[in-house]
Amino acid sequence: MITKENLIKVINKETAKTIKAMNAFPKDRLLFAPHDRSRNAGRVMATFVFEMYLIESLVMGEKVDRSVFQTYSPADLRTLIADFEKEVSHVVTTLGKMSEEDMNKEVEFAGKKMTGDEFTMGMIFDMIHHRGQLTVYIRLAGGQVPAIYGPSADDPTIGL
Repeated sequence: MITKENLIKVINKETAKTIKAMNAFPKDRLLFAPHDRSRNAGRVMATFVFEMYLIESLVMGEKVDRSVFQTYSPADLRTLIADFEKEVSHVVTTLGKMSEEDMNKEVEFAGKKMTGDEFTMGMIFDMIHHRGQLTVYIRLAGGQVPAIYGPSADDPTIGL
């Protein structure tokens, strides 16, 4: 179990790094995919928005139309980033108002039962996984990979 305060800190820290990676992606290459079996960059980044929808739906109990993910296709990178920032802000604000007890109610996803905080951390870990995927796309699409946890070949800053 993670406290609500620490969960919010992790969300803020990791989503800021994700936004940094999104901003580094070449803005005119949303349809880029490194392989025929790979999702394009826009779909990879749309996953970040969908993960917030899932937290809103399962942990917060909000009525979220999850089918929107199938048709979600923002016109440009700026809109995609703005949508992600809006959803993250909503998640953080709402989690901040929830009691620890409500946050730790049991939820079910993909046939598995877990507490709300465990599910939320799972979505953050999944975002981190897809952010790593995105950094490979950035390089292959001709962008410069930002420092995330440490320097990259393009960004010598620490990135923490």
